[in-house]
Amino acid sequence: RRKLALWRYDYNTVRPHSSLGNQTPQQARRALEQFEGSAPGALAPDGEAEYPNPTCRLSL
Repeated sequence: RRKLALWRYDYNTVRPHSSLGNQTPQQARRALEQFEGSAPGALAPDGEAEYPNPTCRLSL
């Protein structure tokens, strides 16, 4: 469970996604937040990350 949780954290917050223009999800969220006036409420509430330690990496 821990390895899967760490992978999920890395994938959803750190790793760049081609579908987001090779931005990390955090970078894409910040870009969308700048235009919140055009689509208020479009983003889910920004909650606290499951694993706040971004130095954790998976070893496969």
